[in-house]
Amino acid sequence: MRFLAQIADKIRKRAATRGFSCDCCGAELFDYPQNRLCNQCRETLTICDREKSCPKCGRATIAQGVCLSCKRALPKFDKGFSPFVYVGETAALVNRIKNGNRRLAYFFGEKMADIFMETNARFLKNDVGRVEANEKNAPEGGTGALLLILPVPAHATKVRERGYNQAADLAEIVCERLQRFGFEAEYDPDVLQKRKETKMQKHLGVANRAENVSGAYYVHKRAACRGKTIVLVDDIMTTGATGSEIAERLLGAGAKEVILLVAAALPEQK
Repeated sequence: MRFLAQIADKIRKRAATRGFSCDCCGAELFDYPQNRLCNQCRETLTICDREKSCPKCGRATIAQGVCLSCKRALPKFDKGFSPFVYVGETAALVNRIKNGNRRLAYFFGEKMADIFMETNARFLKNDVGRVEANEKNAPEGGTGALLLILPVPAHATKVRERGYNQAADLAEIVCERLQRFGFEAEYDPDVLQKRKETKMQKHLGVANRAENVSGAYYVHKRAACRGKTIVLVDDIMTTGATGSEIAERLLGAGAKEVILLVAAALPEQK
């Protein structure tokens, strides 16, 4: 069974490098995979304006400055980034990733990597001395990569039901794109584990969301986190409670900093 899953995964990844139609509506495309969506589908997406986004969590804000959500409870992660706003057609499209359309993860994962690269050139492999020093200090069994890309883990029950973890798909794509453009990055889906099932965050109030994820996540490979900048990848950010809970665990395991990177974030609410 695992062998068949591996074969299917290889076919899926190879198919993502070539194609002739929009991954959303199926319209004919002639520049795939440079563009994975047609112009009409791209125009339905709501892009997160970095000039009007929270400097802490990265969500779209009503006005410039820290959002109300962060003011109420400052997240434990150092900074958040999101290329899109979780509203309307954007929300519908992101949700399709976890509802069976895994191919859409390539479009969103690449856009996530792009927004990260725009403001984090410090992780480029452009300083040989720094790279050698980092490799020398790498933990046993690890590598000297400056960035550790981790997906928000899903509970084993959920993975069996769905057949995959959409955050893992996104994280792997993000890492591959960062590496392609010269960033020091490594992907490890086994550092984090989710040890208890949680309720869907969108059905809970703000206070209950933090309680819902409390104690749900566990750092399985603590040594891999030491001294690293960790990019925590997920599909959606609502309040940021999940990212904050995991960031606290990672920082407790010795991570240097934790950056949350999501496909779409719920905008600031009045």
